[in-house]
Formats: sequence, structure tokens, C-alpha cells
Amino acid sequence: MNKDFSYYLSKYLKEYLILERNMSKNTIRSYKKTFELLIQYLVNNKGFKIIQINFETITRDLIIDFLNYLEEEKKNTIRTRNQRLACIKSFYQYCTFEEIENIKNIKEILSIKSKKFTKKVIDYLTEEELKELLESIDTTSKKGRRDLVLLSLLYDTAARASEVIHLKVEDIHLEEKYIILDGKGSKQRVVPLMEATVQLLKVYLKENQLHTYLFENKNHLMNKDFITDVLEKYTLNISKNITPHTIRHTRAIHLLSASVPIIMIRDLLGHESVITTEEYAKVLEKDKFKAIEKVLPQEIHQPLVDWNDDQDLLNQLLNL
Repeated sequence: MNKDFSYYLSKYLKEYLILERNMSKNTIRSYKKTFELLIQYLVNNKGFKIIQINFETITRDLIIDFLNYLEEEKKNTIRTRNQRLACIKSFYQYCTFEEIENIKNIKEILSIKSKKFTKKVIDYLTEEELKELLESIDTTSKKGRRDLVLLSLLYDTAARASEVIHLKVEDIHLEEKYIILDGKGSKQRVVPLMEATVQLLKVYLKENQLHTYLFENKNHLMNKDFITDVLEKYTLNISKNITPHTIRHTRAIHLLSASVPIIMIRDLLGHESVITTEEYAKVLEKDKFKAIEKVLPQEIHQPLVDWNDDQDLLNQLLNL
């Protein structure tokens, strides 16, 4: 029996991603958005009627046109374009296991390659810059004390902004010095705390009557913009683009600099693969080479010594 495109798409979004893949609400929302954009494009830009949208009419060329539209007209980044493509290919891959007649079109769409792009440079703070950031916080005010707890926790745990925002009071275990974070794909991980962060949290929890979340505003959950605003307030004198994720990068690179095993850093960050974590090691190596390059030109441009003019040096070298 040949079922239509809408049947499989509904089954994929409402059953497969939730029950079989156990994807987070945010991820599922991203998948839904991709297909909303695709259908809107087919209707508004290509003149399709809804009943005309099926596996036979959606071709490889049509998907490529849609991706180009996202990049060129909607001004999406190449990364976003590739993410949209990944969502589409995931759905079509799912369809290969179902009762579909138009397998030729499906395989052609699965053959579309992601577009190459130059990866953005990973920014991070030096230890001096981090120290300057934390010391600039005025802790005589209640908001200042909250900001210090927020940024210290963000650095100590190398957590994503969304993970800190959704951190519940019940998931903070100060006696045992750890917290439980809800990561990507609803995967939980246990993250240890440094003693200084534990002490800050004890004072903060005692001072604030919190009900559910660690960071609440009149019993309402704060959003990611809240963290961004806090960071902007204290990083005006730092000539780098500092985002909440920059603090996560900073913690990872500082741990690598301290020779912490990369497997442990992977677990702290909640990466599925150590390959992702190794990107930080590459940044560290690049920065080491840059530091060496700053020294080398000074020595390279020194006038070369004529060994014949320095008989003692020549004798020493010959003796070696």
C-alpha cells in the first residue's frame, strides 16, 4: 500500500523522533520548523498546492533549490542550511524502511552533500581575562551576588546556557559537591563542583527563597538572553565576542592546558564523541604555535654569525 508524504511525515515527527529516537523537545521543534519552511517554499515560491506535495513531486533538484533559497534569500548561514538538510535526509532515511514506491527520488535526495564552510574560530578567555571578569562584579548588591554565582557556575561546570537556565534546586547536591544537568537529547550527566562554587551556592540558596529553578525571576524561568545580558555587562573591556558558549569553551581549554585527560573533559561537556572535544585541543595547539611565531621572527632576522670570526665558538662546535 502506498501511503502519502503527509502520512509518513506525521508518523516521523509524532512517533519516531519521540518514541524511538527519544529526541528533546527543542530538537523536534527544529525538525518541524524545517518541514514548515519546506512546505511554505513549495506553496509560496513554487506554486504547489498542498495535495501536490508528495514523494514523486519533491525531487533532488527541488530540495537543492530550497536550500539555496534559505542561504541566498533568507540569509541563513551555511551551518543552518546544512542543519536543515540533515533534518530532511533523516526523514528520507526513515522512509527507506517504510512501504514507499518512489525509492529512486528518496535515494537521490539522500545523495545531496552538505555544503563546505570555514569553521568559526573558537573564542575563549585567558585566565587573566576570566579573573578580570569575575572580579569586576559588584557583590555588595543582591543582583551582583547572583551574577557571580551564575558566571562561576557556568565556568566551573562548562555547562550550556540552556542547561544552567533549566537547573533545578533539587538537582544541586552541595554536600556531595555535584549537580545534575539535563543535556541534549534529555541525557542527564553528573558534574562535580569546585569548593569555591559550592560556597557561593550555599550563600545564594540561603539568601533566596527559590521554589523550582536556581535562577528564577518572580517564580518564572529566565531565558538564554538573561545570561547574555549578564555577560555583556561585565565584558565591555574585553575585546572579544563573549557569549555564554565562550565560557564553556574557556573551561574546556583551561582544563586541557592543565593536562586533564580529554576523555574526562568529554564527559564533563556531555559530548557524545571525543572527536568534538578534540576541536578544543586543536585551538590550544594553534595558539601555542602563534606564541612561538611571535618569538621566531626576532631571532630569524638577527644577523648571521660568521663562525670564522669566533674561533672559540668554532672550536667548541668541532669538539662536539
